[in-house]
Amino acid sequence: MFKLKNIILYILTILLLIAGGVFLKSDFFPFLRWWLSVLVLGVLFLPLTRKIFSSFHDGGYLFSKVIGIASSGYLMWLLSSLKILKFTEVSCYVVLTACLIFNGIIYLKSKKEEKMSLMDSKYVFPMMAEEVLFLFLFLLWVYIRGFRPEAHGTEKFMDYGFMAAMMRGDYMPPKDLWFSGSTINYYYVGQYMSAFLTKLSLNTVNVGYNLMLTMLAALSFVLPYSLVFNITKNRFGEKYLKHKWVPRIAGILSGAGVSLAGNLHFTLFYWVVPTIRTILGIKGDYADYWFPNSTRYIGYNPETTDKTIHEFPGYSFVLGDLHAHVINIIFVLTLLGILFAWLLHQKRKLDNREKQGFQIKQEIFNPFIIMIGFFIGLFHTTNFWDFPIYYVVAGGVILFFNGVIYEFRLKALWITALQGIFIIAIAELISLPFTLTFDQISTEIMLAEAHTPMHQLLILWGLPVTLIIGLLYELAGSVEYKFRDDKPRFILFRFLNSLSTSDLYILVLGLCAIGLVIMPEVIYIRDIYSGDYKRANTMFKLTYQAFIMFGICSGYIFVKFKKMHHFYWQKTFANITLFLFLTTLWYPVVSVKAWYIKDKSFKDYKGLDAAEFLNTPDNQEDYKAIKWLNENIKGTPVILEAHGDSYTDYGRVSVFTGLPTVLGWYVHEWLWRGDTDIVNRRAADIETIYTSTDRELVQTLIDEYEIEYIYVGKLERVKYISLNNDLLKKLGRIVYTGSENISNTYIIQIEPKG
Repeated sequence: MFKLKNIILYILTILLLIAGGVFLKSDFFPFLRWWLSVLVLGVLFLPLTRKIFSSFHDGGYLFSKVIGIASSGYLMWLLSSLKILKFTEVSCYVVLTACLIFNGIIYLKSKKEEKMSLMDSKYVFPMMAEEVLFLFLFLLWVYIRGFRPEAHGTEKFMDYGFMAAMMRGDYMPPKDLWFSGSTINYYYVGQYMSAFLTKLSLNTVNVGYNLMLTMLAALSFVLPYSLVFNITKNRFGEKYLKHKWVPRIAGILSGAGVSLAGNLHFTLFYWVVPTIRTILGIKGDYADYWFPNSTRYIGYNPETTDKTIHEFPGYSFVLGDLHAHVINIIFVLTLLGILFAWLLHQKRKLDNREKQGFQIKQEIFNPFIIMIGFFIGLFHTTNFWDFPIYYVVAGGVILFFNGVIYEFRLKALWITALQGIFIIAIAELISLPFTLTFDQISTEIMLAEAHTPMHQLLILWGLPVTLIIGLLYELAGSVEYKFRDDKPRFILFRFLNSLSTSDLYILVLGLCAIGLVIMPEVIYIRDIYSGDYKRANTMFKLTYQAFIMFGICSGYIFVKFKKMHHFYWQKTFANITLFLFLTTLWYPVVSVKAWYIKDKSFKDYKGLDAAEFLNTPDNQEDYKAIKWLNENIKGTPVILEAHGDSYTDYGRVSVFTGLPTVLGWYVHEWLWRGDTDIVNRRAADIETIYTSTDRELVQTLIDEYEIEYIYVGKLERVKYISLNNDLLKKLGRIVYTGSENISNTYIIQIEPKG
C-alpha cells in the first residue's frame, strides 16, 4: 500500500509538470530550474533540519527548504560582504558545495538511527505528499501571475531595482541604484535572497522577480500546514486520532488562514452589505468590491485624519510587491516552526525525567537556540520590525515553558535571561556585516494621539481575537475546575503546567498577536510619514505579523473545539467562527479575478517577464534603450536620468538595468537618507546638467557624481522643458539612438578625462 501511495504521488508530480509545460509555455523551463533548485536545497539541508525537527511527522522537510535558502544565501552574502567571493553564479555553486560538505559531516556524525531515519518510510511519504502540494500551489500562483507579470506600480520598481542592482554588482552591500556613490540604506537582504535564488537557478531577474513572489505564496501555505499538522497531532495523540485527516484539516485551515484569507471587512462589504441592500430594495450606483479596501479601512471609510494600513499576506501575494515584509514571511514561519520543535524537544526530556538534560550549558548552546538566534539576526537585515517582534515571541514561548520545567522558581527566569542574551548575541553577530554599513532610519517611539473606533477594530480583528479569548476561556475553565481550592499564588504555575505543549504554544502566539493589534493604539514609531499617516507604518508592520500568528492559531482552535470539546459551548462556538472564517477564504478569488483575470481568457497569458510591459507603443523607445544597456554595458557605471516622485515611472532606466543613477524616487531616498537637503541638492544638480548652458559647470557636476552615461528619453523631455540637447551631445559620443532622429531617445557616453 505504501508503494502504491508513492506511485500515485510520482504520477501526480509528472501530471503537474506536464500541465506546467502546457500552461506556462516558454516560462516552464525557468520555473523548472527554480523548483529544482529549491528542491535540491531542501534535500541538501535535511541532515541539519532533522536535528531540529526530528519530532515532526515529516522531519521538517518543508522547513528544510527555507533553512537551505537562508543558510546558503546568508553564507554567500557574508562572503560577498567580506569581499572574499564575488556574487556570481559560480560563487553560488561554490557556497552550495560548502553547504553539501557541512551537511555531509552532520550526516556522518549522526547516530545510526538518525541516518536511517532520512529514508524511513514514515518520513518519505509525508515529504513526497508535501512536495506535490507545494508544486501544485507554486504552479498555480505562477500561472496566475502570468496574467499580470509587470514590475510596475506601488513598490515594484524599488523591489525589482534592488534585485537588478544586485544581479549586476560584485559585492554586498549593493550600490544604491537611486543614489549613486552610496550603498542601499534599507533592509535589502530579502531582495538579495531573491537574487541569490535567481543566480542559483540560472535565471534572469526578469523572471526571477515573479518566481520568488509565487514561491513565497506557495510556501506561505505549506509551512503553516506542516507546523499546525504537528501541533494538532501532538495535542490529540493516538487517543483522539482515530481519523488521520484531523491534523490535515487543521493544517489546511491554518495554511489558508495565513496565505489566502482576508479579514471580516471582506465578509461584511462583499457578502453582508450587498445582501441587505438587495433584501431592502436599496438601489444605487454601488461599485463592485475593490480588494485593497480590506487593507485601507481605518481612516478611509469614513474619511478621517487618521489613515492607517492593515495589510495581510493574501493581499500581498495578489498585489505582487516583492517587499521586505513579504519575503520575510517564510523566515518568520520557519522561526515559529523551530520554536515549536524546541518545545517538543524540551517536553520529551521532561517526560523522560531527564533532569540531567536540563543543564545550563545544554540549555543555551544547542541547535534550537542557535537557529533561533540566526533567524532573528536575519530579520535585522530583511525586515527590521520582525527583529523585536519575534525576539519577544520567542522569549514568551521559552519563558513560559522554562517556568513549567523549573516550576516557576527563580532559576526559570535567569536561565531564560541567559538564553535571551545568547540569542541576541548571535543575532547581532549575524547582522553585524549589515549594521556596520547601515544608518538607522527611525527609532523614536511616540504616544498615539489617534485611536481606532471600536467597531472598526471588531470588523478587522474581532474574529481572531474571539478565537484566542475562546481558547483562553476554555483552558482557564479547566484549571478552575481542577484547582479551585488552590491558593492564588499557585494558580499560574498549575495553569501553565496543566497545558499541553500545543495549547501553550498556540496561547502564547495568540496573546502576542493580540498585543500587536493593541500596540498601535498606544504607541507608534515616528518616521517621515506625518499628519494623517503617523500611525500607518507602525500599524502595518505590527498587525501584519499578528495576522500571520492568528492564521496559525485558527486551524488548531477550530479542530480542537470541534473534536475535543470539554464544554457544551465549544462546538457551537467553533461552528459559528469557522463559518465566518470560511467566508474570508473567498477573498483571493475576488481579488485574483479583479487584479489578474477580469475580462481575460486563457489566451491572455503574458508570461513571467516582469519588464516586458515596457514593450508597448508608449514605452517602446525606453524598452529598446534599456535592452541595449543590458546587452552592452558591463559593471555598474553611473547613468544619469531624470529623477521623480515615488510611485511614478521615473527611475525606470536604473530599475530595469540595475545601473546606479544620481537620484531616483525622491521620497524613498528621503526616508533612507533621513535628510532632504542632500536629496534636494542632487535634484537641483540633475536639472543643471540637463538644462544648463555652462559647460564647465555641467562638467564639474558630471565629474563629482562620476557619471559615465547620460540618458535622454521621453520623461527627461517632459521634466526638463529647456533641455540643452546641443551641450549634452558635446559632452561625449552618442552610443545609442532610438531612431533615425537622435533628438528622440539617445544615450551619451561621457568622454573620459585626458
